[in-house]
Amino acid sequence: MSKLMGAGLGLALAMSYQVAVSGPAVLAGAPEASAEHAAAATDTVEFVVHLPLRHQAELDTLIAELHDKNSPKYQQWLSPAEFLQRFGPSPVDLAATRAALTARGLTIVSSNAHGMRVRGSATAVAKAFSVSLNTRTQAGRARFIARGTPQLPSELAAISARIVGLEALPPHRVHARVTGHTPDAVANRYGVTGPYWFDDLKQAYDYPAFGAKTNGAGISVAILMADLLFPGDVAAAFNHEQFTAITGLPAPSVTTVPIDGGGVENGPGSFEASLDVQQVLGGAPASNVTLVSIPDLSDQSIIDGYTYIVDNNTYDIVNSSFGGCELEYTAAYNGGTDYTYILQQYHEVFAQGNAQGITFVASSGDEGGLLCPTPDYGNPGASPTFVPGVSTPADDPDVTAVGGGNLITASATGSLNSAYVRESAYADPDVPYDPYGLGQNVSGGVWGAGGGISSVFKKPIYQLLANTASFRWRTLPDIGMQVGGCPQGLAASCGADDSAAVVAYGVGLGGGYYGVIGTSVSSPEFVGALALYEQQLGKHHRMGNANYFIYAQGALQTLAGGLKAPGALQFFHRNIPGNDGYWDASYPSYNYNYIYGNGSPDVRKLFGLQGHKAAGLPQTPSNP
Repeated sequence: MSKLMGAGLGLALAMSYQVAVSGPAVLAGAPEASAEHAAAATDTVEFVVHLPLRHQAELDTLIAELHDKNSPKYQQWLSPAEFLQRFGPSPVDLAATRAALTARGLTIVSSNAHGMRVRGSATAVAKAFSVSLNTRTQAGRARFIARGTPQLPSELAAISARIVGLEALPPHRVHARVTGHTPDAVANRYGVTGPYWFDDLKQAYDYPAFGAKTNGAGISVAILMADLLFPGDVAAAFNHEQFTAITGLPAPSVTTVPIDGGGVENGPGSFEASLDVQQVLGGAPASNVTLVSIPDLSDQSIIDGYTYIVDNNTYDIVNSSFGGCELEYTAAYNGGTDYTYILQQYHEVFAQGNAQGITFVASSGDEGGLLCPTPDYGNPGASPTFVPGVSTPADDPDVTAVGGGNLITASATGSLNSAYVRESAYADPDVPYDPYGLGQNVSGGVWGAGGGISSVFKKPIYQLLANTASFRWRTLPDIGMQVGGCPQGLAASCGADDSAAVVAYGVGLGGGYYGVIGTSVSSPEFVGALALYEQQLGKHHRMGNANYFIYAQGALQTLAGGLKAPGALQFFHRNIPGNDGYWDASYPSYNYNYIYGNGSPDVRKLFGLQGHKAAGLPQTPSNP
């Protein structure tokens, strides 16, 4: 059994959320983890028992019809109650599950369309599933791990129940890295590779001019992330760009909803949460943004967050700037235990969201085409390397995966002009490093947008519109935007095109403004653009799975000549050169690759907003 999972890597967070930066004490490092030990008999353990959805084939057909403009069911989104009635577990299966659990001394805390949350003593849980339990305190929160594979009682096995919350899987990691301090008092921009403020990116990617119909008003966005924001950072970012001085409006605000107790200020996920919120609001300042705060990036916390979002059904778009190696759920990484059923559980929650019209967007990863350490990572004497793999949840067909590369813009001293010039996608080779803090370096890694071929999810119908070079499997990403390169302390060498964005973090509290890179920049940036598009759709503005739209527009551009298509049909910047350490940017073709997907967007053209003037220069009324 690989030490990767056998040693309880799911609780070894040494690199899981780490922000690589030296200097300001306000930036949190990796959380401290206590030693793992046997759970006490009276410890209270909480986990989730999920039941598979019914009528999967019917659901797949319905979701396709909901996204087909020629179908009478087009955008006739379901409510959570309708979804539960049609596709949720049957009353008989729910009753059998409750009976099986309560008969074994366990308590049902709550239930929804996907199953129920369960609580019990460590003794009762261990006996119910024929395992022993270990515990470890992480960031002040006890986590419990089943030693061995939980054995489902016959009543639960008969209905294919799934347990989430006791597995020894690594947590997901944020997809951002700090590159250094950014000057905060200069009037001109810094160079052709940034670092870029949100309004620089709006000019470069041709957003529409700011106005009552192009500000994201009426669109609700959920950002799922661990931990909390510093209250003043959003205002600091917008004040830096003179938003209030130009518009007379207050800086945008954000709401926070804690799930499973939520996180903490200046926690391991706080920097990422700040980046996500500022990128979304930068593109759509009047959108209603909610930080759905979870205590950590374990599968249980993440699924609980997503479940809240789909059951609440008030959010139109969801951003997820984190991910984990898809291969790490397979039997080869877990001593023969296959945990891909957890990925299926994610998929069923996303399917409910898509059926309700919710759009999910996720960053595609920051390790290029070489995402995953080999299964021998952590074994004594091993020489692990990074191998091809893709990131989850970006791998899910019901999620839009956002990759990208390095943006190069116009730049002149004394000018704020950040007009688009070109992009490139050359990965930076990494020095060997220890991604999960197991005391062993992994070699052969790179920094760059993640992408490639899923080994779990089949090819979705919308990918028939592009040459993805895979007849069987889902490929990613779907689209790309600014990511940047040259990770501080990690890159063995850096390229001339390596760019960055800017985020405000801990302003006035020992922090400031920082250059930041990663697909955690591109994912929420695209969410801001989606919010502007959904605003145009009127009262029933939801679009569901955005990939149906993205690939249709991509196919139209390809059929019209691709790079030679008429200007109005140049929805995507394409033929962007690069290599992600495994895949070349020319593969499968200049119309679709595993770094940028369909390309990077010209936002006004892609979303049919040419009737609005371009945002233009930053710090102006059209681009505040």
